[in-house]
Amino acid sequence: MAEAQRGTGQLQEQKKGLLIAVSASVDKIISHFGAARNLVQKAQLGDSRLSPDVGHLVLTTLCPALYALVADGLKPFRKDLITGQRRSNPWSVVEASVKPARSAGWPR
Repeated sequence: MAEAQRGTGQLQEQKKGLLIAVSASVDKIISHFGAARNLVQKAQLGDSRLSPDVGHLVLTTLCPALYALVADGLKPFRKDLITGQRRSNPWSVVEASVKPARSAGWPR
């Protein structure tokens, strides 16, 4: 019983660590934009050609943190009509989440 509780505690700490990594990354990006005094400066700070730091922050802190968060708990395979099973990956979750929903009222 105590071993199960310890395992649950470790799992909770792991999940908490995933959220902390995303939060820390967002804090760094917000801090990057905090130096701006107006909208023009914010736009310049958001342009990775003018401010390579923002690209570095996104690619080295935010993307890996989000990848780990999405990958956590993802089932290794999903059903596929043609192959029977297809390996799951975080990118397929992203692709599925950005597809526009079909509805009768959606303009064509």
